[in-house]
Amino acid sequence: MSQNRIAHVFALLFVSLEAAALLAQTAKPAPGAPGHTIAGVVLNAKTGQPIDDAEVTLTRTQTLNQDRTLAGATVSDGEGRFVFSNVPTGKFALHASHRGYIGSDYDQHENGSTAIVTGESPETAAIDIAALTFRLAPQGVVYGSVTEDSGDPVPGAQVSLYRQDASGGRVYRANMTNADDQGNYEIAGLAPGSYYLVVSGTPWYATQLQPLPGAKTAAQPRSPLDVAYAVTYFPDATDSAFAAPIAIGAGDRVPVNLTLHPVPSLHVHLQLPRLGADRGFSAPQLRQDVFGTANFIQPRMSFTGPDERDGATNVELSGIAPGQYELAVVGPNAESGRETTVNLASDRTLDLSAAIPLADVTGRLVSASGGKLPDSMFLMLSAQEGENRVSARLESDGSFHMRSVHPGTYELIVSAGEYPMTVTQLAASGAAVTGRLIKIGGEPATLSATVAESTAIVHGFARRNGKPAPGVFLLLVPSSASAGREAWRTNQSDSDGSFDFPQLMPGQYTLLAIEDGWTLDLALDWAHPESLAKYMPGGLKVTVPAHAGDINLKEAVEVQNR
Repeated sequence: MSQNRIAHVFALLFVSLEAAALLAQTAKPAPGAPGHTIAGVVLNAKTGQPIDDAEVTLTRTQTLNQDRTLAGATVSDGEGRFVFSNVPTGKFALHASHRGYIGSDYDQHENGSTAIVTGESPETAAIDIAALTFRLAPQGVVYGSVTEDSGDPVPGAQVSLYRQDASGGRVYRANMTNADDQGNYEIAGLAPGSYYLVVSGTPWYATQLQPLPGAKTAAQPRSPLDVAYAVTYFPDATDSAFAAPIAIGAGDRVPVNLTLHPVPSLHVHLQLPRLGADRGFSAPQLRQDVFGTANFIQPRMSFTGPDERDGATNVELSGIAPGQYELAVVGPNAESGRETTVNLASDRTLDLSAAIPLADVTGRLVSASGGKLPDSMFLMLSAQEGENRVSARLESDGSFHMRSVHPGTYELIVSAGEYPMTVTQLAASGAAVTGRLIKIGGEPATLSATVAESTAIVHGFARRNGKPAPGVFLLLVPSSASAGREAWRTNQSDSDGSFDFPQLMPGQYTLLAIEDGWTLDLALDWAHPESLAKYMPGGLKVTVPAHAGDINLKEAVEVQNR
């Protein structure tokens, strides 16, 4: 036995003893029935070679009223083999991990995995749970350098990696780092997928203008070192529409170098109101949209004032490259701020009086049962386009207050820790409501919502030609176009073809099972239901009543071909 194996065994010994005690007390097989065996081999997904010393754990899958509990832990042997004996009847998540690999559940995809089901039902014959093949993907790496046109490094450049989900839809920031003093960077631990590289930075030699507060500055010639870098997308673009995806396979090391181009810095002049007695002024925020995520820009700033007459402060922003930006400022006297979109191609003086006010959103939640709401409740407005979110904690009387909410369409999401909640009724003044969606403008809005615990769990089976279909992509599509993104649910069938959709909102749905649906080039998004039109006729209609508990589907959903 290797030293690594000995270390793993001792590290897992206490966990295994605890798991054994748990199995003995709460998870015994039925009297007279032997325990079950879950076993298999852990392989390198790229080379097919066995992985020894992989940590493998078995946990009971979580249900509405039962947390995931550890049922066993072990390490794979020199041939990658692992075994769990005397496993009770139930449904279990199987997880494997090893240094240098992406830890995952069995047959894991972006939004689901296949649980292992033990029991006497003939459905368990779908796959042999005593001869599983568990493939772990080696971690991918992106590395390279950030330089400018001269070939000099850009020290401290911010390097962000955005990942596109498997359906070809949402792009989100997956990782970020800063280049070192030589402009070199490395981002490791990457799962296989499609990524975009985005870099921003500041020329180290750029002119720094930082007059003291109240100082009067005379007009000076523009320095040739008054330059800036635009946010740059690989391979060499300043617009995300021209960004090129980077494919990273299992264990790939992908070199990606990027060059930033210094351009004359733009200067923006504006006047900020005083925030109230002795409060001074708030620095403006400048940001750019990067794949729907706000990327904050840190311009150089100088200011003069405040003015003796109105207390306003004159501000000059510099170190800005040409492009489209959102400029936001905090309002005076604890008011919400204002925001304006500016396309900067030359120096500008901005009049903030024309900026769009950001909304104050207040309101109150009540329980559908008429009882007390759970403690420590939070609510969030989640934008339906991009990643903009605003959250607030609920007060003891159910009231809340959100400041400076940007105009847009939002979904109201309620969280109460272990108590899953859903919005059953929603109304507003100062905002338009359609279903669970709220369209916020530039005026104050007041929301009133009724919430209830999401107790519904839909249980069913996926079948292919009359036989259980494990590891199949499942999608629950709400019938209402205004149901909101949270109502769309993805899943994956388990080893016996079964599945569970917990914590569902009341409503009408169509359940789809699609062969290899994880790799479909579809925008599986609430805003694009037409991309699923060909599959909808073959789906299974599902009704979730209000206050429902367990819902067992009488029919199996048939797997559809791509």
